Amino acid sequence: MKLEDLLKQKETFDETKIVYPIKKIRVSEDYVILNLEEEKIMVSIEAYFRYNLKDRKGLDEELYDILKKDERVTKAYRSCLRKLSARDHTVKQIRDHLHSLDLEREESEEILDRLLTYGLLDDERYCRGRVEMYERNDLSARQIIRKLRKEGIGEDLIEKYVKVNSEGEALKASAVAARSVNATKNRPAEGRKRAILNKLMNSGFSYETSRSAVEGLEIDAKEDMRLLEKEYAKVLKKYEKKYSGYELKQRITAALYSKGFRMEDIRKITEE
Repeated sequence: MKLEDLLKQKETFDETKIVYPIKKIRVSEDYVILNLEEEKIMVSIEAYFRYNLKDRKGLDEELYDILKKDERVTKAYRSCLRKLSARDHTVKQIRDHLHSLDLEREESEEILDRLLTYGLLDDERYCRGRVEMYERNDLSARQIIRKLRKEGIGEDLIEKYVKVNSEGEALKASAVAARSVNATKNRPAEGRKRAILNKLMNSGFSYETSRSAVEGLEIDAKEDMRLLEKEYAKVLKKYEKKYSGYELKQRITAALYSKGFRMEDIRKITEE
């Protein structure tokens, strides 16, 4: 039976059957605290007025059980409000949260219905805002779809707000690659391309689309030797106190290659 039905079930109680005397009542904006002899109960404003708790000296067993159920729902509802005040959530995310609170299924659905009625839960609003954010973060359409599905957004909303086509993905990947060029300017040409390729693939673009976007970039390699000389000095200083001879050369070679320098350039500088 829903809490609302329980609240309507019985509105008067025999004061001679008091088992839990009320010592003090503290009224807040959206809940009430009843101080009993050995515990405190948080109840909703609705229950407070329905049962005229202000004028009651105490609770009988039946009213106590109803108010304990009301407390469970009230605390869970307030917990959801706290989560939603921080950021938007999907219906699935809030349902999972309520499940973790060990509520009965009808209690969870009652809370969800209330949140939906008040407009505090709105999967379409969530989907629209999430798509805008993911696109600002340069995610591919396929990556956006994967994330939305994981967050509990239905396929109808995904189809409405996320459009997938190979031409669009290629154009988006090219735009992301172009914006990433300046962010990698302190790396050699090959290292820059490798970093941009990894960024695109981590954003959900396919290898073929990512590679095509990187190949379309114009990255000048004329600064590579200057960067290599600078990086070589750093790596040499780091390793020369620990290693020598062949092992020192191998350590330096591996470190420079990991930074994106070409092997032929590395061999040239190490031999010199």
